[in-house]
Amino acid sequence: MASAFQPVIRRSASTISFTALKTPARQFLRSTSALSATTRGLTSLSRRSALTTQSKQYQIQNQQTRAHGIRWSSNQPKAEADPEQITFRQWGFEEITATLPSASPSPTHTPILIDVREPAELAQGIIPHALSIPLASQPDAMYLTPDEFETRFGFPKPAADGKTELVFYCKAGVRADAAARLAVQAGYDAEKLGVYYGSWLDWVRNGGKVEVWDGDD
Repeated sequence: MASAFQPVIRRSASTISFTALKTPARQFLRSTSALSATTRGLTSLSRRSALTTQSKQYQIQNQQTRAHGIRWSSNQPKAEADPEQITFRQWGFEEITATLPSASPSPTHTPILIDVREPAELAQGIIPHALSIPLASQPDAMYLTPDEFETRFGFPKPAADGKTELVFYCKAGVRADAAARLAVQAGYDAEKLGVYYGSWLDWVRNGGKVEVWDGDD
C-alpha cells in the first residue's frame, strides 16, 4: 500500500516544491515590475521637475532682461540703448505751433523740425522752418560728419550735444519714428528726440501754416 502511494506523494511533493519555487519568482517579477514602474515614475517626475525649474529660471531671466531694458531708459548709459525699446516724446499740433519761431530761426532755436518725406512729396509744402532730411533716399544722413552733412544738404547738421531737441515728422508718423530710432543709433540722445506722430496729415487737417518748398527736387 505504501509503495502504491509513494509516486503520488513524490509527485505532490514535486508539485508543491515547484509551486513553492514558482510563487516567489512570480512575486519577485511583480515586485521588480512595480519597482521599475516606480523608478520610471520618479524619473518622469524628476524630468518634469527639471523642466519646471528651467522654465522658472528662463522666466526670471526674461523678466530681468526686460527690467534691465526699462532701467536703461532712465538710468543706464546710452551705449546700452536698444532703439526698439525707446518711447519718444510725442509732439502734437498745438505744441509745434507754439514753438515755431516768429521769424527766421536762430542756430540755437529748439526744437528743430525735421521733415523726412521725399523731395517729390514736398510739393504740397512743409511746416515752416522745417529742415528736409529724406529718410528713404538719405538713410545715412545722421551718421555723416558735420562737414559731410553740410556739403550734401547745404545747411549745418543738427547738433548731437544733448541740448538741442529734434522733432521728426513725415506724412503719417511711421517714417518719423524710424528716423528718430536711426538718430539714436547715430549717437543722439533719445531724451532730446521727439516724433510728431500726426505728421503732415494732422498738420493740414488742423489748418497749420504751410511753407512753400523751394529746394531741389
